[in-house]
Amino acid sequence: MMKEDLSIVTIAHNEEKVIGKTIDGLLSNYRDKILELIIVNDVSSDRTAEIVESKMKTEPKIKLISRQPPCGVGRAIKAGFKSVSPKASYILTMDSDFVEHIEDVGKLIARMEQGDCDGAIGSRFISGSRIEGYPLTKKIMNRLFHYVVWFLFGIKQKDLSNNFKIYKREVIEKMPWRSDDFAINAETGILPVLSGYKVCEVPASWIGRSGEQGKSKFKLFKVGWGYIKVIPYALSFAGKNRR
Repeated sequence: MMKEDLSIVTIAHNEEKVIGKTIDGLLSNYRDKILELIIVNDVSSDRTAEIVESKMKTEPKIKLISRQPPCGVGRAIKAGFKSVSPKASYILTMDSDFVEHIEDVGKLIARMEQGDCDGAIGSRFISGSRIEGYPLTKKIMNRLFHYVVWFLFGIKQKDLSNNFKIYKREVIEKMPWRSDDFAINAETGILPVLSGYKVCEVPASWIGRSGEQGKSKFKLFKVGWGYIKVIPYALSFAGKNRR
């Protein structure tokens, strides 16, 4: 059983509307599992860092990493990985706006506690998942990307580019993460599978942001191009890094 050996890495860029609720939800539900909750403040211009610092005064499990420009999801996630305590056995990544679906974290933890997976992805595209307000164009591009990945590599996982993932520490440490932007989310799905690790999927929810939660930072075509650039990197990786 997982017991205070989970490091959670969450990226926050102008997330003052949700970061406090996300922190509270995670710690109130999974305190006995969490070793540390790493908030990577990715060059926010709002009160994100202030809110996290306030909670740190009474909560020793919270760790704040404040980055300087340039910002970028990949840069922030890699900074979070480098800050993980050596005591952690598992590393979970997630978005800061996961307020409404904190219970899905328990699904990932439970899947890993079964002991037969090296990692698990919270999938929006398998039976039992829930999606609301997902733009059609974004869904089409997502499915095309996964079709290409299946065709080239035979990878059958349905939601590789979702940031909601958990891995054994060794998986995170051994992968040569490269992308500085949103494309890192594709890398964290593809590279462990190509390395021979067993990566499972569990159903997860995705609900479009309400006005109270702020605006999404996901720029469709810019992100899509970044994912395309992951393909040749994965091709070069596949032949020489398979476990």
